[in-house]
Amino acid sequence: MIQPQQLYIYGRQPVYEALRSAHRVLQIYLAENVSGKIVGRIRQLCQQKNIPLDTVPKNDLQKLVGPVVHQGVVAYLEFQPFLSPGEWHYLIHEKPSPLILIADQIQDPHNLGAILRTSEITNVDCVVLPTKGSAPLNATVAKTSAGALFYTRFYQAPSTEKILLNLQENDFAVFATLPSAEQTIFEADFKGKTALIIGSEDKGVRKNLLHYCTDSVKIPQFGRVNSLNASVSAAVVLYEVIRQRFFSEV
Repeated sequence: MIQPQQLYIYGRQPVYEALRSAHRVLQIYLAENVSGKIVGRIRQLCQQKNIPLDTVPKNDLQKLVGPVVHQGVVAYLEFQPFLSPGEWHYLIHEKPSPLILIADQIQDPHNLGAILRTSEITNVDCVVLPTKGSAPLNATVAKTSAGALFYTRFYQAPSTEKILLNLQENDFAVFATLPSAEQTIFEADFKGKTALIIGSEDKGVRKNLLHYCTDSVKIPQFGRVNSLNASVSAAVVLYEVIRQRFFSEV
């Protein structure tokens, strides 16, 4: 059984979303004299869910979360976002047309958080993270994702290659996003069981993973500067998936 981790998070929106999610919030800390609409909702949810709430000096919050802009709100929670092997088995074998995003070596927590923000709103079923080389799921990711982290399910295994092979064996179309790909995202078919690999900022999708992909796709670019970072690229591709699945007449 995967054990939950305990962590402090900060920021009004992430804390509010943590309270609304299925994760167990253990304690809320509010700075003295903090106010606002979301703060009021946080107080209300604490009362409804019987969650302890302490009002403390602003500097005490800094001691909990470090030199960050905490907006006068901190939460301490149990966090377990990873799918069990059984849940992963159900996802790839039984769920109709699942959408899986593989975040390959995304080491910047701000980029990872931005990717999760888009993946949650585009209904990605699972985000696969490598065991090594990925940003940890921490307070920075929670803040950058605007709380989307708490609605995202993840899967993690020692070998990304084996995960991709497992997906191929279960009839997934596994797409690597590559600037050199011959096929654009508008020409690919994302309507069936789909897995997308988003590579790191500096190296892109690792070469050893390309052998396990069924195809590659690129985002058309017409300017002089290759300015699409990992999170922007993920957003562009995921919204093409949404367009094909929900708004295409073809």
